[in-house]
Amino acid sequence: MKLYAGSMTRADGAEEIIRDLRNRMEDSFAASGQVLMNALDALSIGPRINSPFELVLSPVWGYHWSSLYAGITRATQDGHSVDRLRRERLDWLRQWSEQLEQDMTTVGGWRLRVLDATNYDRPQTETVRLGYAHGCEGMRVGHALSILSARVEEGSWHLPLETAVIPVEESPTQFGVRQVVAYVEAQGWQADELLAVDAHYTNAPTLKPLHERGVNVLGRVSSKRNFYLPPPPYAGRGRPRVRGKKIKLCDGRTIPDPDQTQRVEGTDGRAYEVSQWTDVRMQKWPEQALCLYRVIEYRVDGTRRYQRPLWLLYVGSTAAPHLTAVRSLYEERFGIEHSIRFQKGEIGLVAGQFNGPESIERIHLWVEMVATVMWLLFAARRLVKCQDVTWPAWWKSRKLTPGTMRRLAGGVLLKLGITAPQPQVRGKSAGRAKGQKFEPRKRYRVYRKRKSHASRPQLA
Repeated sequence: MKLYAGSMTRADGAEEIIRDLRNRMEDSFAASGQVLMNALDALSIGPRINSPFELVLSPVWGYHWSSLYAGITRATQDGHSVDRLRRERLDWLRQWSEQLEQDMTTVGGWRLRVLDATNYDRPQTETVRLGYAHGCEGMRVGHALSILSARVEEGSWHLPLETAVIPVEESPTQFGVRQVVAYVEAQGWQADELLAVDAHYTNAPTLKPLHERGVNVLGRVSSKRNFYLPPPPYAGRGRPRVRGKKIKLCDGRTIPDPDQTQRVEGTDGRAYEVSQWTDVRMQKWPEQALCLYRVIEYRVDGTRRYQRPLWLLYVGSTAAPHLTAVRSLYEERFGIEHSIRFQKGEIGLVAGQFNGPESIERIHLWVEMVATVMWLLFAARRLVKCQDVTWPAWWKSRKLTPGTMRRLAGGVLLKLGITAPQPQVRGKSAGRAKGQKFEPRKRYRVYRKRKSHASRPQLA
């Protein structure tokens, strides 16, 4: 590869950034760091896998196939590899924030964080406790993953901050709140950070603990929801009212005039109108003032693009987003859907079908390893931008998407001088002791969640 004239310093800086991340990742593993780092390289360049075993087909894999499973098992024995992996990624991002600033964009002045859940199907497993997880194809038997990500660039560039397996007893919303609260207690939350969520996360039990920790939340609300105006002044007698007039989002007759309305014209002739109500209340959280937005999109001929408007809700300690930015902020939330699809289809997010009593710990490590590949691809962007290479014929758009970076990752490794490691000679294993027997693994039924009913009086 050739370099631009005078760009050697920039290239050396890019190499230093990615080497620092790689060293941090290797040191974060409790054991078998070289093997697991080799697995990350294999995940980065391909091929697509249906199980971790298929990583041995990668041209950069340099160990025996059993080393991968043995390395994952050893790395999970201390129970802290996942926490160190997450912490080292964030420390790396803080250390190189100034150099990476041009690769990280904001939306309307906000640094966007996204919380979402996805399914991890395991239909034929009996030795692991499973439940029903909701996915794009309906309810399936398996695990559910809760992903907290940082949106760093348009499209599917969402860096997973934490990827965790949701216990079968908890719902994604309950676990997601605990996950964000624990993240804020450990890492803090800045005033310009905004958490974008879907409608399942915008109820009072979810928003209360987030608001208490200073998290700014913007989320969609269903058009079937009801809100209330602030309570009227005290009349001097009786119990003071805690809520005002009811607002039914599905009934336009109950919706008062907005505090602000702005129409934004698009370059293609389409437009959208944003209305804002700066003080609305929830039924189960009447003391907290919320900001409600309504977004209506119009076609070129002036007709509505969608039958129902988009309703958004904001609560936080910072001033609410501007009317012109709120639509773009929520649209960026959908980037995590593309990121999850890329992780599942390209780098094997749900390929780790581990079994046995410690399978959940191994799955935790596996999904964080897949998340780390996204960080490695993001770090390699600067090195690709510094190279004066002949662009491949398949690269028409000239956009550095995660898929593009994965196809260019092999050249990045060559530039860094990283090739398949040479395996070392080792002796033969002593094997299982004579007469040793293992107990059969415990079998589990699929866990079913049922709605809790109020206690009923028992008849004598």
